Amino acid sequence: MQRVVFANSWSRFFADFDVGMFDDFFERLAADARGGNSRRNVASFSLGPDSQKKTFFIKRFFRPHLKDVLFAWQNVGESCSQGRYEWESARFLIDNGIDSYRPVCYGEQRKWGVETKSFVVTEELQAECLSDFVGRKWNAMERSQQVEIVASLGAFVRRIHVLNVSLPDLYVYHIYIAENAPGKYDFAVIDLHRMSRNVTNNNQKLRNLGRLHHSMLDDYFDNELKRLLIKSYAAGDPDDDAATLISQIEKHSNTVSAKRRKKAY
Repeated sequence: MQRVVFANSWSRFFADFDVGMFDDFFERLAADARGGNSRRNVASFSLGPDSQKKTFFIKRFFRPHLKDVLFAWQNVGESCSQGRYEWESARFLIDNGIDSYRPVCYGEQRKWGVETKSFVVTEELQAECLSDFVGRKWNAMERSQQVEIVASLGAFVRRIHVLNVSLPDLYVYHIYIAENAPGKYDFAVIDLHRMSRNVTNNNQKLRNLGRLHHSMLDDYFDNELKRLLIKSYAAGDPDDDAATLISQIEKHSNTVSAKRRKKAY
């Protein structure tokens, strides 16, 4: 059994290009997919004439692990494909004021009721990957601009955690940035297939921050900026002690760094 579920009027848009079935997306539009792994990969594609061209990303999932199936069930409360789960996660964040990629459609293929393949299609974000932005502009920016961005990022993560959402893949390269006014920035977060809801365990949330802290390369983010991230996050709750959080998050960050070094050998 195969099906494709569209948001809003997107079914009419894709129908104009004879796209609507599962294989149209999974095989034809994702034909140039690169990278990823044996379980998932991502491709971009564009449709329409130059003046009206729209660009999309498609994330494909293959043969999900049992643990992934159980994880999605636990968070949604019913059987849920990997493609649908990422769709639901993005919609949940957007509905609660956290920007993410805009879901266009998802598709799923099942055999005997068990998911074999699925995908999710999202619109291209009108923003830049934070790691690309930093590599391109950071060292030429005024210190005050760097401080504004890092402080805003800490507040952004706090808003996510207030929703009792955990993002185990919260790294610099999964955050997007857009300048909404001179010197003022908005953020969006992507890669949501491991996002958890209804998380009240603060240590689990702090591990998210530890991964983000780990991904903030020393070439761009000195210790003062990294600690500003945590202080800005702590400012969202008067009960938080910034010094204690700094110690906890730096410990989580060091644990991630040690694991990465061990894998490198």
